[in-house]
Parts: sequence; structure tokens; C-alpha cells
Amino acid sequence: MSRSAALQRAKILVPALLLGLVAALIAGVVMSAPRNPPAPLGASAVVTGGVARINGVVPVENDAGMPASAAAALAVPPAGGLHRVRLLVELTALEKGGLAYDPVEYTVSGLGTGTWKALWFSPGPREVPQGQSINATLVFELPDRAVDLALDLPGGPGLSLGAAHHRGRG
Repeated sequence: MSRSAALQRAKILVPALLLGLVAALIAGVVMSAPRNPPAPLGASAVVTGGVARINGVVPVENDAGMPASAAAALAVPPAGGLHRVRLLVELTALEKGGLAYDPVEYTVSGLGTGTWKALWFSPGPREVPQGQSINATLVFELPDRAVDLALDLPGGPGLSLGAAHHRGRG
């Protein structure tokens, strides 16, 4: 094969590959499932068996309300660019079968930034009978500059954390 034929083939092949990659990217974005927007901070959202609401988003470094049992789990300070947030979550069982609460099922996610599991929680897993509520505390280590953070709920759209917990450092 001559050098000019190879050059001619490369001039056609490279743009064709780039066009294919761009088309695949656009198709991926268009075909992806839409994100359910989280309920605003303070509003209730549906969970399997009832409803949930965030009653407080408190930076742990500003919080003297942490129980002594949390000290061991939170002994190591957060890594650079992270801060700890205590979420006060109220769960109310509305369905006849009640509400199964397992704190491991509650995570925080951010728009395009990842998902975080609780470092510490109280109470542990339990069944909540219909008509009753529990108040749960979950502590997460979150990026200082994450955008659009939400508490992900089992069977629901999630609950927005708002932006008041951000420290604003760099």
C-alpha cells in the first residue's frame, strides 16, 4: 500500500471514529434514565412503607449534640476537602405493614460526584409499626464543594440537603 493511500484512509477513518464516539456519547445522555429530583429541604418524601423528612443538617464541627457513642467512630478527622454532617431524619410508617428502617440503605449522592455511606448512625435497623415515627441520626463525610446533595431513600426520590452545611473552604 502506498503512503498516499494510507494517508487518505487515515483522513477518512479518524473523523469517522470521532463522529462515532460523539454519537455514542449523545445517545448515552439521551437514553439515560432521568434523575428524580429530590424533595426540598424540610419537605417530606415517600419511602417504602411511609414518609421521611430531614429535620436538620448540622455540620459536626459545630455540633455539641453528638452522643458519646459516636466519638469512637468519628475519632479520625475528615480528609482534606471533606466535612462531616449530621442528618436528623424523621421516618413515619403509614402503610399497614409498617416501615422497615435500615440505615445502611440510606446514602447521600451528589449530581455527578458519587455516593457516600453513613460513618455513624443511631438507631440501628428496626421495624416501625403503622402510625408511629422514629427519629434517626446519620453522620456522613461529604465533599466541601459538592453540588446538589440528596439523601437517597429506599423506594423514594430522595431528600435535598440544601447548601447551608457547606463550609465554603477551598
